[in-house]
This record gives sequence, C-alpha cells and structure tokens, in this order.
Amino acid sequence: MSPVKLSCWLLLALLTSGTAIAAEPTGSIVVDLTNPGPAYPRTMHGIFFEDINYAADGGLYAELVQNRSFEHRNRLTSWQAEGAEQAKISIGDAEPLDPNNEHYLILEAAAPAIGVSNSGFDGIRVEKGKSYRFSLFLRTAVAGAQATAALVDDEGRSLGEVVLRAGDSQTWQSLSGTITADDSHAAARLRVLVAAPGRYELDMVSLFPTDTFHGRANGLRADLAQLLADMRPGFMRFPGGCIVEGNGLANAYRWKDTIDEPWRRRQNWNLWSNNESPQYHQTYGLGFFEYFQLCEDMGAEPLPVLNCGMACQFRGGGLVPLEELDPWVQDALDLVEFANGAPETTWGAKRAAMGHPEPFDLKYVAIGNEQWGADYFARYEAFQKTLAARHPEIKLISTSGAGADGREYDDAWRRFYAGLPADLVDEHYYRPPQWFLDNHRRYDSFRRNGPKVFAGEFAAHGAGRRNNMEAALAEAAFMTGLWRNADVVAMACYAPLFGRFGHAQWAPDLIWFDNERSFGSPSYYVQQVFSTHLPELMAPVRSDLPQQTPTPFRGRIGVGTWLTEAEFKDVKVVRSGETLYEFDPEAGLAGWETHNGQWSCANGVLRQSSRAENVRLFVGDPNWENYTLSLKARKLGGEEGFLISFASTDPGTANWWNLGGWRNRLHGLELRGATAAQVPGQIETGRWYSIRIEIAGAEVRCYLDDKLVQEFALKPRPALYAAAGYNSADHEAVILVVNPTGDAVTTPVMTTGRTLVKGEAQVVELTAEGPEAENSLDEPRRVAPISSTERIDSLPWRRSFAPYSVTVIKTKTAP
Repeated sequence: MSPVKLSCWLLLALLTSGTAIAAEPTGSIVVDLTNPGPAYPRTMHGIFFEDINYAADGGLYAELVQNRSFEHRNRLTSWQAEGAEQAKISIGDAEPLDPNNEHYLILEAAAPAIGVSNSGFDGIRVEKGKSYRFSLFLRTAVAGAQATAALVDDEGRSLGEVVLRAGDSQTWQSLSGTITADDSHAAARLRVLVAAPGRYELDMVSLFPTDTFHGRANGLRADLAQLLADMRPGFMRFPGGCIVEGNGLANAYRWKDTIDEPWRRRQNWNLWSNNESPQYHQTYGLGFFEYFQLCEDMGAEPLPVLNCGMACQFRGGGLVPLEELDPWVQDALDLVEFANGAPETTWGAKRAAMGHPEPFDLKYVAIGNEQWGADYFARYEAFQKTLAARHPEIKLISTSGAGADGREYDDAWRRFYAGLPADLVDEHYYRPPQWFLDNHRRYDSFRRNGPKVFAGEFAAHGAGRRNNMEAALAEAAFMTGLWRNADVVAMACYAPLFGRFGHAQWAPDLIWFDNERSFGSPSYYVQQVFSTHLPELMAPVRSDLPQQTPTPFRGRIGVGTWLTEAEFKDVKVVRSGETLYEFDPEAGLAGWETHNGQWSCANGVLRQSSRAENVRLFVGDPNWENYTLSLKARKLGGEEGFLISFASTDPGTANWWNLGGWRNRLHGLELRGATAAQVPGQIETGRWYSIRIEIAGAEVRCYLDDKLVQEFALKPRPALYAAAGYNSADHEAVILVVNPTGDAVTTPVMTTGRTLVKGEAQVVELTAEGPEAENSLDEPRRVAPISSTERIDSLPWRRSFAPYSVTVIKTKTAP
C-alpha cells in the first residue's frame, strides 16, 4: 500500500444517508438454483500481512525484547544501564556473532550486580504463573561468569528470574533458561545482571512466552495468530506491501535475509518509520519460513510477494537495470525451490534444516506490488518468462498499479488483454464507503477472457478513518459482488491486517491490539462471516427492491494545499444569480476557519506558505446547496497543487477537487463517501488558474480554465445487497444479505429450480445499533456475529433483515 493513498483518503466523509426504505417494500430476493455452478474458488477470501503498525515485531511475532540484537539504527533503542555509574554500556562490532548481525552490546561492570535492562514494546506484559523462555549469546574473559535474568516491576522488584552460568570460553556462548512469573505486571522490564566485575559482550538477548501459537520457540503471539486462524483464510499474502518495494533498493525486502537461525538473519529498518516511530525496525525473526509455517497451520495457500527490481514509485523509486536483473529473478527461482524443492536441493536443504523436510506446496508468486508503467512491465516480463519456462506450475500475479481506475490502471489491463501473460492481476482500492456501495457491480461486466482478479488490498475509509460498522457494511455490500463474480475474482483480502495501539501509521485495520488484549473490528467479522460460510457452488441471485435516492451536496466552500504553497483570490459563491459570498480583501481572514497551515492575506490574495499535509481554509454556510464556486489559484512552490473544497459540513467531511495531486500527476474529484475516476493533470508553478465548481443536487461539475475536466453524480443505492450459493452434498442454499440502511427491510426470499424446504434454517447475523458502532479493548465483541435457528413455516418465506446487518442463511432445498 502507498503513503500517497494514506494522504488521499485521510479525511473523506461519511456515506450519504439517503431516504428511508419502507418496512414492506415491493420486490424480492430470488436465488436461481436451477443449475448451480461453477465452483467458488477456495481462495476467495484470504488475509494480507504487512509489517505496518508494528504488526510483526511488537505484534504477531512473540518476541518480548525490543532491539534484541542491537541492530536498530539507534543501537541502544529500549536498553538502559542498571547499576548507576558502575555500569558502562556501549556498542561493539569486532568479531560479531555473525556477519549479518554486526553489532553487540559491551557491558563493563565495575562491581557485582551490574547490568542492563530492556523495556520491550511499551513494557513487557507478565502474567503470574506463566513461563518465559530467556536466551542470550555471551562472550567474556571472566572465569565462571554468571548472569541473572529477571522480570522486574517499576521499583526493580523481581517477578521471576533464572540464573545462567557460562563455561570457561572466550568465544560466543549460547545460554538459555526459563523464567516463571511469581506475580503479574502490565509493563515490566527484563533485567540482566552479572555476578562479578569485568567486561561482558551480549547479543541476541531474547524473551518469549512459552505459550506461543502451537508452542514454537521462535513463535507467534497466540491470541493474534488465533484470530487469523479463526478466519479460516484461503490464502495469506505476505510480507507486504510497500515494505517489499522499499524506500530505495537498499531498503527492499529480500526473502533470503529472513531465513536460517534468527541470529543469522540480516535485519532492515522499516519503511513505515515516521516521526512517531523513528526506530521502527524489522528483525526478520518473523521471516519467510515462519510465514509458510503459519499458512500451513491455518490451511491457507501461501502467496509471497517478491520485489521486481523496483523500489516504491511513490517514494521516488529506484530501478535495477534490466541487464542487472538476473539475481532478482534468481531469487524467485530459489524461493520456489526453498518452498517446494526436495531436501537434497540447495534451498530445499535449507528448509529441511529449519525443521520442515516436507515441501510447503507453493502455488502462487506475486511479482511486484502496486507498480505501473513501462519500467514495471519490462521487469515483470523478465520474471514471467523465466518462471513460466522453469516452473509452469506456479501461478503468477501481476499488478494494475495503485488505483482502481485511471490512466495507469487502464494501461495495465490493456497489456493483459493484449496478451501479456498473468494468472491474476492485483487490484487495490482504499475508497470511501459510498464507493464500495456504488461498485458492488464493478465486475458484473468485466471481461471474462483475461487474467483473474485478485482484490489484494481494500478497505472502506470513512470520516476519521474509523473501524466502524458503516465501513464494514460498505465492504460487505461490495463483497457480495465478488461472490456473484467469482468466475472473474479468484482472491480478495482486506488491508492492513494489524494495528498496535500507540504505534499505528495507518487506519483502519482489521485487528487491533496492545500488550495484553486484542480484538477484531466489525470489518474483521465481515471478513470472517464471508470466509467461513463460502458455499461450494455459485448461484445467481436477483434483488429487485427499491433504490435509495442520494442526498444532495450541501455545505461550505474552502481552499487548501497538500505539501504545497499557494495563493487564492477572487473567491465567489453564486446561486441562481444571487451572490452568497465574495472574498473581501479588506476583511482578510475574517469569517474563515483555518485547518492547519500558515495563512495570511495581503495584496488582495489569500496566501498559504506552509508545505504541510492537509492544509485547508473554510468559509460559508453548511446549508448552502445548488451553487457555483469560482476562484483563481496560483502555486508558489512544493510538490502538488490545490485542494478546492465544496459541500463541506466540517473539516472531517470535506469534499474537494484535488488538482495536481498524487505528486502533481493527476486531478481527482474526491467526494463525500465517493470518488470519481482520476484524470491526468499537472499544476504549473507561478501561473494563475481559473477554477469553477458547479453543484446541482447530487451532481458536481469541475472546470479548469473554463474547460470541463471532471464531473460526477451520486448514484441511487439498493435497499439490500445479496449473493448466494449452493452446497450440493447437503442440498443446502446459502444466502448472504447485507442491509446498510437504518431501516429493517422485509422481503420474500425465494428460490427457483430447487424449492426451499420448510423447517429450520441456520442463521448467522452480524448487526449493530448504528453505523458508528465499533469494537474496543473493553468491548471486543460489541459488534460480532450471533448464530441462531429460524423456522420456515410457509413459502414464499418472508424475512425481515435488520438495520445495519450482514446475514447468512443456510437452509435445505429439495434435491
């Protein structure tokens, strides 16, 4: 996923409320069971893991020590000396434990009971009676060296400890033991004290709970891994995402760095570092072997993503010359051998040495992540030709770029339809809820003669980017379209997967956690409901219920920038010949509401002189509608162009025309809960542009220098969204219905071809009291599915679908 998408969708609004639906609408839901089929792909619903939001270290990877091997960019991150002035710590690199692990800690103890401590990730959660595996590598000339490892509270009181004794050797020694906690503490630290004065060198200081997922020593946090397993995913895409591409090629993710013994793995800083998390790091303790193992544990197909010889294009990129691409292609060949090769092969032997002589049965490989253009496809073809020749059994996944539409997206699909070989094409969409509701028929008319679609990253981003029921319902409505088009869409997964409280670079996320607790969001339960009730065979479904009428655009106007300095003048709002607002240079900023930035007024213009993100200025009445906004704008410097807001009710629900966005490559009309297709366009520095936006009801038209550039109309929406299937062995119809509205909708549910049988129906319902409902650490199942049975006593069966609900019905049919 891209940070530009993070910028673009940060403040998009709530989906349009629409008019109410009558409790007893005309129409029905009809499932055609005359001739069910083809089969649903078992890979339809999966998960996507990327190390963002501390998803790996400090998250799924159960290691409790942060910076255990002193390879962070700040080598002493999370470490402190214990023993006041008698303890001196520093970093060494002479004769390291391994060339891939270049640094270690030097402890010079002037007295006994001197040492170091580690605060973990926001402290270390300790539970009374639980045991923890402690280990480290030690090198010292002190004869009979002894160290005590203890978990301690804020006052230094031991909560449990273990004493380790080294042999008389001046080489690196591996020491380990088990600490059993005598008490609990929410934010303990690990303390290591030596028994005698001297110089000690420490590396790979590690602490794991013994109750990891499946009890593995280099294991996963049990509750987080179980949440994944409970989704019963058909596949897992890993390890990213943008981290695969890297901030530059030196930062790219190379899978060979992530295997072998953990202390032999070459580590990397994390591309998702920011001001709040400058030391975000990848130890690669959770590496490709562990990803394959987790897939096997869950019964999911592994789907690794490989760097194609390109760094992230949104971050300036970086290209491996085509004539130097062979080692990167060889990495792909070696990965197939690592996953599937016999133990006698070079890379199969490495897998076997790690404890898995049997192959992992890899079937899919993705080449690149949301890349585009001639540079990408030249490199993709090099991978494709080699892999197709050497491993025709492997299905290859290409990409259609970072967006769901636009020039780059269209260019990619033209190539695939023209014959560029790919088994699946990865599409990404982070859009407002309305977009998902409007696009539930996105694949109805998709060409059937090209590659299959992989919806590899998607999530509804509403106001405040919250994990609420509104977003989850929009995603569910969209996913009914995936079921209906499962002959075209073979894979789909939400993104991102994990968010750690206090360390999230991106929201919303499927699963949230802290050191102690975790929970699935409403979107998590939508994904789970779909994945755990996927039928065997497809069945067409028709719903002819009435449509909701969209609410007209209404609200204030505004001007703004993103990473850009600019000036604005001649701002005017007119409705039916009446002037609602006209900028008065004498009044300056009076009446305007500032939202970030550095604003001033001089010489008849509004000037914004900051290059910050999401800078805006608002004026007007939130009840304005059916008006024309006109103004002039000039870019003074920076990366992008202008943000011209309209129909805004507050800064968190702004609609805007984004001119020169996406690093000054595109114009985009980003609306309340919806988006129009982007168009190519740039904004020149120093030039005045005339801008006009016309609002008429639920329609908007945008002009640049009197030329119509973009237009959009909010669409009516169905009352219910439905999909269905059939389980032949049980003669069972599976009907999935989404009601995103605030009204219960009662309608006949019927079948053709096979008759429903009177009796009990199995029902799973996910519902909430309103669209704002969310789960939390204190209320982890406020929104969660409930299973029940219902009686079908007469046919046709009339059923009421609750407001804000996703419902799965399984009921018998006549053979």
